[in-house]
Amino acid sequence: MSRAPRPALLRVVGPLLGAALWVLWKGPALLHGRAHFGVLREGQGGQVATGLTLDAEQANPAVLGALEGTPVTFFLPAEASLLAPALLASGHELGLLARSSRTLAADRARLEALSGVPVTLARFRRYHPLTLPRARAAGVRPVWPGPTGMPEALLNLAEPGGLLDLGGLNANQITGLLTELRTRGYTPGPIGKLQGLRAETPRGLLQRLYRRFIDARFDRQHGSVALTQRPRGLFRISYRPYEGPPLTRPDGSQYPSGTPAAELHIYSKRLVALAELSALTGLRGVQISLHDVAKALQERAEFADVQLIYALTIFGGVLGAMGFQTEPLPNRRQARVMAVFFNLLRVLYEAKNTDSQVLLPAVIWMSRETLLARYGQGARPARATAPR
Repeated sequence: MSRAPRPALLRVVGPLLGAALWVLWKGPALLHGRAHFGVLREGQGGQVATGLTLDAEQANPAVLGALEGTPVTFFLPAEASLLAPALLASGHELGLLARSSRTLAADRARLEALSGVPVTLARFRRYHPLTLPRARAAGVRPVWPGPTGMPEALLNLAEPGGLLDLGGLNANQITGLLTELRTRGYTPGPIGKLQGLRAETPRGLLQRLYRRFIDARFDRQHGSVALTQRPRGLFRISYRPYEGPPLTRPDGSQYPSGTPAAELHIYSKRLVALAELSALTGLRGVQISLHDVAKALQERAEFADVQLIYALTIFGGVLGAMGFQTEPLPNRRQARVMAVFFNLLRVLYEAKNTDSQVLLPAVIWMSRETLLARYGQGARPARATAPR
């Protein structure tokens, strides 16, 4: 009987087996190291806290002086455990900088013995198939230290409940970063102070991809101005003439299509996170953010001739309580098609009642005069009340 086919079979199976082994070994670097599945990466997004991290090798006197009064999470390798008492005395949190997953239990025990406090967080330089099982066996939770970069980049990446890695910053840069974070309303601190710290989920990864590739592209195309520097800032706006059915003002006059206008874009993830805390917290976030919109219209030259602000959204019920008027889309078929997309976004961002309510998009709008009267400089903030 001929055995000739065997070499051909080996030529096919060999590369496939090699590829499978390569994926098995390198996959964790992507799955855990880049996507952060199984790795702590952020807290609940409605809080104003942000977590700061540093490696022990940067614990020099100048940096410690810059951090005075601001505790952060320091990751220490076992061989640097002697630094632990001094860092704890300054109020900092300790995590383990894991050099090898094989010695995790012993390294954790050594760090705890010298510090006298439990150590439950660990930072890994790289991930392989045994990293997470060994971490669980050693009683530590892997954590992402956060993005790195210069102060301006870190400020742009700051998120409520998020992490920032101060590695690479000198003492003066750290001082400036901390000052600006507090000016914007953030409360910088260690990872352990974050509420709802969690690992990445498929839904969270999809949210990140959507913001990175869809939202970011939209912002570039339309020149959006981000008003999200504060932890509870909810809007981006772009100069975009109104395109839609005529909008009738209370005096009977109309805003026709083509009227100079600013389009409003809602930071859905933050709005949903605030609503998780309470409906009233979400409404207050919207109300305060509209003051940012009014300020932009008053101070930025590109919005000088804007006559109204508008948005195509399914959040008309929320924004109606803030003084916006609603104009239904005249083409009901188009509205139903667009509703599919908008409600998929609600599911993506885990909004409430997505299983029982399908909301139709509508144009919500407010005149420049009304916006500035309600939310402009000198306007007295209205009291937010939850819709009934």
